[in-house]
Amino acid sequence: MGTLYVTAPAYGLSGPVERDRILAVAARAAAVAGLTVVASPLLDRHLFGWGAWLPTAERIADLLTALDHDGVWACKGGYGCIHAVPALLAATPAKKPWLAGYSDVTVLHSVWRQRGWGEGLYGHLGKTAGGREEHSAYALLRGEGYVRTGFGDALARVLRPGQAEGESFVACLSVLAGLVGTGAVPSLDGRILFCEDVDEKPFQIDHALEQLHLAGHLRGVRGLVGGSFAHTEKPDYYGPNPDELLAAWGDRLGVPVLARMPFGHLEDHLVIPSGRQVVLDLAADRWSLTVRPR
Repeated sequence: MGTLYVTAPAYGLSGPVERDRILAVAARAAAVAGLTVVASPLLDRHLFGWGAWLPTAERIADLLTALDHDGVWACKGGYGCIHAVPALLAATPAKKPWLAGYSDVTVLHSVWRQRGWGEGLYGHLGKTAGGREEHSAYALLRGEGYVRTGFGDALARVLRPGQAEGESFVACLSVLAGLVGTGAVPSLDGRILFCEDVDEKPFQIDHALEQLHLAGHLRGVRGLVGGSFAHTEKPDYYGPNPDELLAAWGDRLGVPVLARMPFGHLEDHLVIPSGRQVVLDLAADRWSLTVRPR
C-alpha cells in the first residue's frame, strides 16, 4: 500500500492537540486514496505561538524525504517554504508524489508544476467533515472531477464572459509573485490561473499581477478565477476592489474571468486541483466550472 506523508514545511504546529486533529484528517483522506499515513517528525516539534518556523535545514531535509512517498500533505502554511526552492529544483526523486496544501505552500505547488511532478490539491484534505472542503478533496483523491455552477455557488460573479479550457494552476497570488526570479514559477501558457490571497490591499493584488506580467509569466493564460481576497479597507478608501482589478486584468489579457469562488483563506473552502484539465463556461446569466476526471 502507498503512503501519504504529512509534514509542516512552513510554520510549526502549536501542540499535540493540533497534531492529533491533523492526523485524524489525514487518516480519513488517506483511506479514500487507498494510502496509509506517515507522520513527519516535524509534527512533534511544537511551537507554542504564531509566526515561527522550524529550522530551515530540518524542513528542507524533511521535504526531500517526503518525495519518497505517494502523496504529501503540507498541512500548515505561514512562511518558510521558499527556503526549500533550490533543493527541490535540484532533486531527482524516484517518485513524483501528489501534493496538498495552500497559502505559503503555493511555493511547493509552483515547484511541483515546474518539475512535472504529481497533481496538486490546493486546500486542506477535509478539515471540515461533510462540507464542501471534504467533498471536493475526496473527489479529487479518487481521481474524479466535479462541476460548480451558479446554483451552488451563488456568490460567485462572472466579470468577463467567455469560454476557456486548459490545465489549472492555483496560487496565493502574493506568494506566487514573490517567486519571480527564483526559477520556481511554472509556465502558465495554456493554463487557467486560479488566485486568492489574504490581508492584501487592492494595490498589492494589482502589483502582484503586474509583477508576474512584466516578468512574462502571464503570457498565454487562458482564464482567471478569483477566490477569497479577505481584507478590510479603511472607510475613506475609494480605490478599486478586487473584482474591478480582476475584470481589468481579464480585459488586458483577453480572457474570461470568474470571481468570488469559495477557495483560499476561508472556512470550508473548495479544494481546487493544480495540473488538472478544467473548463470555464461563463455567460452573463449563468456559468459553470468543470474539473475533468484525472
